Order: sequence, then structure tokens, then C-alpha cells
Amino acid sequence: MIKKFFSLMRGDSGKPAAPAKKAATPARSAAATKPAAARSPEAVCGIDPKKMSPDEIRKRLAELFRRHNAAEASLNPELREEARVMLDAIVICRQKYVDGAK
Repeated sequence: MIKKFFSLMRGDSGKPAAPAKKAATPARSAAATKPAAARSPEAVCGIDPKKMSPDEIRKRLAELFRRHNAAEASLNPELREEARVMLDAIVICRQKYVDGAK
């Protein structure tokens, strides 16, 4: 499940891509084509501080922390790197929106 999540974040499906015409391929947003490390912490964590309450943000960050904290101990170096990036983003968002909102 985590591998699928990370592959969706990277924008690949985990299967070899068949050659496709440029016109047939749907356009991706700029955020979807950037690696997770190049996007804002809010985008990486999937939170919108304008639409979410501090409690909703706290719950989302707790869920992400549980998921990626376990992935950080993986033997797969790619999975560990993705988990590290996510945990860094979680810390930044938590300090900014949860701990600082009190």
C-alpha cells in the first residue's frame, strides 16, 4: 500500500508505460510533475490551511506520521528517502499549523 502511495506521489503507476501519443496523454499539473522534495510541505502532506481546521490538520498529520515513520525503517532506500521527505514536511506543517496555532 505504501509503495502504491509513493508511486502515485511520483506520478508513475508502477507498470512499464506503453508508448502513447502526446495528444492522448492527459496534461499533469505542475505540482504533480515535481518531486516531493521540490513541492511545499502543505502540498506534500495534502493539507489546505484555508479549508481545514487545526484539528483536521493535526489528525491528517498524525495519520501521515504513523504511515511514514514505519516506512523510514524500510530496507528499500527509495522508500526510506520518500519517508524522510514526508516526515520533514510533517514536522514543518505541524510546527506551523498545529503547535503554532495554540
